[in-house]
Amino acid sequence: MKQTDMDIFQDSPELKKMPFSVPESYFDIRKAELKKPQAKKMSIWGRISPYAAVAAVFIFMVSAGTFFLEQTTPDQDMTEEDYLLFSDNMTISAIYEMEEDGQIAEAGIADEDIIEYLIYSGITAEEIENSK
Repeated sequence: MKQTDMDIFQDSPELKKMPFSVPESYFDIRKAELKKPQAKKMSIWGRISPYAAVAAVFIFMVSAGTFFLEQTTPDQDMTEEDYLLFSDNMTISAIYEMEEDGQIAEAGIADEDIIEYLIYSGITAEEIENSK
C-alpha cells in the first residue's frame, strides 16, 4: 500500500533552497527610477497628427457627399428636346406656361410641323380651344 503522507521536501533539503536571488539594492534602484519624472518630448508632427487625421476625414466626407449629391441630383434646366419629349404628358397650356422666354418659338419649328404633330397625337380642336 502507498503512503500518501510523504512530503518530498522533508526527504531532500536541497529542494527547500531558493534557486533565484535578487541583486543587492535592486528594489531601491527601481523605486528611485519610478520617482523621477520623465519629460516626454513630442515632435511637432506628433502633436499635429491627430488634428490632421480629423481634417483629412472631414475633407473626404465632404467631397464624397458632394460627389454623390451631384451624381444623383437631376439637372434642373430643360432643353428644347426635353420640352418636346415631355409634351405628351402635359397639356398645351402647361407647355406655354413653362415657356417664359420663348425658346419653343425660337427653336425654328415650322407651323406645319406643329400641326402635323397635333394631328398625329390625336389632340382635337376643342382641347386646343379649351387649353387657352
